[in-house]
Amino acid sequence: MSSQPLRLAVLSDLHANLAALAAVSEDLRLREAQRVLVLGDLVGYLTRPNQVAAWVAQQGWECIAGNYDLAVLAGGRQGVDRFLKPGIGPEPLAVFHWTEAAVDADTRAFLATLPQRRSLDLAGRRILAVHGSPDQVRQYVWPDHPRPELEAWLAREQADLLLMGHTHQPFVARLAGGGLALNPGSVGYPKDGDPRASYALVELGREVAVEIIRVAYDVSAEADRLSAAGLPPSGAARLLAGR
Repeated sequence: MSSQPLRLAVLSDLHANLAALAAVSEDLRLREAQRVLVLGDLVGYLTRPNQVAAWVAQQGWECIAGNYDLAVLAGGRQGVDRFLKPGIGPEPLAVFHWTEAAVDADTRAFLATLPQRRSLDLAGRRILAVHGSPDQVRQYVWPDHPRPELEAWLAREQADLLLMGHTHQPFVARLAGGGLALNPGSVGYPKDGDPRASYALVELGREVAVEIIRVAYDVSAEADRLSAAGLPPSGAARLLAGR
């Protein structure tokens, strides 16, 4: 194993927030991230889905599909019932329909190429990347998720690191046997009380070091875009509050 650690940046839940993605991309450059892995949900919630998808595609970052990406691809009632949160309310439903109409053919084509999971072998370690959980793309795995189930997933998948998104809340769990489970939080729409963009930097060396990075950007301008697009005001309020 090389004495120089490999720097892997893990991003998730970009949610059409181009300003946050641009700020994070600059931070990746400054920190000299060597590989970038995106855990899905490029679209939804905010106003620039096509630009965000194009950015990820042009960078050539490794990426998987999130539940919102799959919902848009499936479309209509089928997309809502199969991939969005059960019991979705009228305001989130209105945002979904806005996103369906806004996503163009190029974005749809790119999203359709994305797998729902990726397995990587990096620096002598096997990494499993999913959006929700290894069992279900829209399963929420919160920071207090039972550690024995995280360990069981790692054992079943024969992985050393389990990377998950979807909740928009970052956590790092060191597990029995040296395994690790990680959620990098959300680049585009954090929900842990901190509105700054969130991602994880994983250094794969003799040990595995993980840092959750927060990146400031102009959140108010993105909130204004939501209002200008005629989307429900609750979305702007939640973005500003990081909730």
